[in-house]
Amino acid sequence: MDTQLLQKYIRNECSPEEARAVLLYLATADGQRQLQYLLDTELNDLAELPLDVSERREAQRVFQQIQTRRRTVSDIPANTPIRRLGVRWMAAAAVALLVLGVGALFFYRQYAAPELLTLRTDFGQTRQVVLPDQSIVTLNGNTSIRYAANWQTDAPREVWVEGEAFFEVVHKANHQRFQVHLPGQMNVEVLGTRFNVYTRKTTTKVVLNEGRIQMRVSDNPNNHLEMKPGEMFFADAQTNSFYKKQVNAQAQSSWRTDKLVFEGSSLEEIAQLLKDTYGLEVEIRDPELRQQRVSGTIPGKNADTILKGLSGLFDAKITRNANHILIE
Repeated sequence: MDTQLLQKYIRNECSPEEARAVLLYLATADGQRQLQYLLDTELNDLAELPLDVSERREAQRVFQQIQTRRRTVSDIPANTPIRRLGVRWMAAAAVALLVLGVGALFFYRQYAAPELLTLRTDFGQTRQVVLPDQSIVTLNGNTSIRYAANWQTDAPREVWVEGEAFFEVVHKANHQRFQVHLPGQMNVEVLGTRFNVYTRKTTTKVVLNEGRIQMRVSDNPNNHLEMKPGEMFFADAQTNSFYKKQVNAQAQSSWRTDKLVFEGSSLEEIAQLLKDTYGLEVEIRDPELRQQRVSGTIPGKNADTILKGLSGLFDAKITRNANHILIE
């Protein structure tokens, strides 16, 4: 291996691919011999290594052990077993210094996955969150998102979502990618846009309000769908099927304005919405009523106003006892 690459590694100037190549090489006998030569001829102290106080103290301790061991072993005849053992020990210790005491600390600090922030909403609660790039995401009830506290400019901006959320994504001058990761190996690839994400249990819906996004399923090139404003991506994990169709995008995200807009929704579908978003258990005793469909707009500020509006839309009697709802 080129000695310059080892020197780059010590100075924390390697790319992730170069660093991995160095680590694999140092695990070989040739790698240890080359590293030992580099230590003997060029690395006399740790003064120029970019360490913080605790890292410098630990690296200096290991380095001094190597130097002490080297002086002790040098007084022993070269052909004796203990001398040969000492050389191997120095090589192993040198690897420990470079990989564990210095290099791996840099590698971990620079390339390890950052800790993710997790934000959640309770049933019936909405919350607006400003992301590190000033993009805005509004969470519906019973929803969680995860993202890194800081985003690097040379890596995709990533958010993980479970529940329902509306995104208003800022377009970056360097065309930095924005990715929303959904359950079931589905991802939304964004290029500055506004869209609504719904993902609960086996159902995923993504509705595009404006801009352009691409849906990716399992990173299979054959499962990529380009979306235009006014289109909805629908996926069912149970049947392993997905498709897109035209919808009223504003109606799909009307919950953000404390309204619920229904367009041919069945009472059974609305009951599922009340369970997922507000934590209500809905009992519909009449099977025919369960399949009855309705179009209209009702206030969506809280569960009680929604139930009152549904009573009028369906001309049904609705009784609430804590979180149990009876519709008849």
